[in-house]
Amino acid sequence: MTLILKILAVGLLHVAFFAGYPETGPYGNYFLGVSLLVWSVFIIFINTSTKLIRFVSGAAGLAVNLAAFALMAAAIAFTMPQRDKTSVLEKLQKGKYPDRDTVNAGMLRFGVKLDTSVKNGVKGLDAEVGKAIKKLKEDQ
Repeated sequence: MTLILKILAVGLLHVAFFAGYPETGPYGNYFLGVSLLVWSVFIIFINTSTKLIRFVSGAAGLAVNLAAFALMAAAIAFTMPQRDKTSVLEKLQKGKYPDRDTVNAGMLRFGVKLDTSVKNGVKGLDAEVGKAIKKLKEDQ
């Protein structure tokens, strides 16, 4: 896995947490920026170590990468600010998982309107299916 893909995975993990639990309060955006920076630097450091470990064993290098991302996920879940002062980790342990409305609200923070995107995608899919059916009828 290249370094760029790892850094993109860091960003994706942050987006997943922030979309799933968007009630971060006034310091949420600052936390997002600082956390992205800190974990990206950590992954760059780990990437160098992983390359050295891969000389010994490819599986060990993969294990180090997976452990680094697991540590990152746990740290984000433990430290991410929430308005109700309950950490995301505690919410996950209690089984309070995000629902569709929460994820939609969380993605609005990033400028993505999921409902609109899904509706447009379904319309485009319907149009393509209609074209395919029409072509199949013409071929017969």
